[in-house]
Amino acid sequence: MTTQRYEGKKMKLTVVMLLGVAALTSAIEYQRYKVVSVRPRTHEEVMIVEGLVNRWELDQWSSLKALGTPMDIMVSPRLTQRFLGVLRRRHIPFTIKINDVQALINTESAQYKTSQSMPHKFDHADYHRTDEIYSILKGAETDFPDLVTIYTAATTYEGRDIRVAKVSTGGSKPVIWIDCGIHAREWIAHATCQYILDQLTSGSNSDSEVSALLDSYDFHIMPVVNPDGYEYTWTSDRLWRKNRVPNTICHGVDCNRNFDSDFGGIGTSDNPCSDLYHGKSAFSEKESQVVRDSIKDLGVKMFVTIHSYSQLWMTPYGYTNDKPANYDEQYRVAGEAVVALEAVHGTRYQYGNIADVIYMAAGGSIDWAYDSAGVEYAFGLELRDTGSYGFLLPKEQIIPTGEETWAGIKAAVQAI
Repeated sequence: MTTQRYEGKKMKLTVVMLLGVAALTSAIEYQRYKVVSVRPRTHEEVMIVEGLVNRWELDQWSSLKALGTPMDIMVSPRLTQRFLGVLRRRHIPFTIKINDVQALINTESAQYKTSQSMPHKFDHADYHRTDEIYSILKGAETDFPDLVTIYTAATTYEGRDIRVAKVSTGGSKPVIWIDCGIHAREWIAHATCQYILDQLTSGSNSDSEVSALLDSYDFHIMPVVNPDGYEYTWTSDRLWRKNRVPNTICHGVDCNRNFDSDFGGIGTSDNPCSDLYHGKSAFSEKESQVVRDSIKDLGVKMFVTIHSYSQLWMTPYGYTNDKPANYDEQYRVAGEAVVALEAVHGTRYQYGNIADVIYMAAGGSIDWAYDSAGVEYAFGLELRDTGSYGFLLPKEQIIPTGEETWAGIKAAVQAI
């Protein structure tokens, strides 16, 4: 951890009840941390804001999409007045989106339920820890033995399984790959993968659209790409992004900067303490390796990786402004997906290549899937919201997020 990046976070001892057993854990607090939404209007203002982010190692929750659009930045109490003072002196517009990050985390924590046994049925009313998710997957395999197969694709640095649910009616068919949670703090992504699996299984005999999809494709769904990081968000730091591999004085690699797609390029960091640390080499991490190794022989037709937040449906590339050879086709499919998604609850999504709609970033999985794995359609989704809650999306939004995302994915698959 760097001194500036984590200054002001208070460690607290918390008794967590897990399956009826009290476990003493330490947790990082974000009391009086604010999320400031800044809207730089000129390139000079962008450079000023980015300079502050880099100098003070602030946690940038979302990135600038275009001049005049918001970029969300979390600021510690120690730096808040200095940061806002610079913005005021430079007349750079801003609003406070979240006044106290810890207050949102406390609200979320107060809703956690303890259980004496693992769940075996889908439960979209709550967020679930890794073991609970895997228990639900096992329940789906038990309830749909002719449709669902659960397999362990790899084991993490800390010894946790990375599991995949294969949904297939049999035979050899092209594959739709969906993964979630490569960034640990994006809990709505993990929940959405579970929702998609539920729709595929529950609708297999009753929903003609689902039956038609399963007649044409197999689905492989990896709901927790980064279980070490995800568990750490439950026990120690709700806003942790990376995996938990030790690196000199810090921990973790941003696994979505660890793929061999212009590895080490723009939008990454060689500082092991940075949230954007790309790792020692391409595919140095178990989490990127498992995605690579899992899809290499599957015959993947569409690759979907699910993140939050910003409400975006993205196509390659992130590491360059150049477009892939079939960009027009991918853009068409993304457009159909977004129309279907927005029709469910009116949630507005932007779509297009990563470099244009969000930021330039090298080492990402969808660029690698298209360039190196030969996947014709490669999409990265950024789910709800646009910053009111950010990574702390209330559990009441799990179901509507799942409903609209599933509608978009169905439309995308139907369009290819």
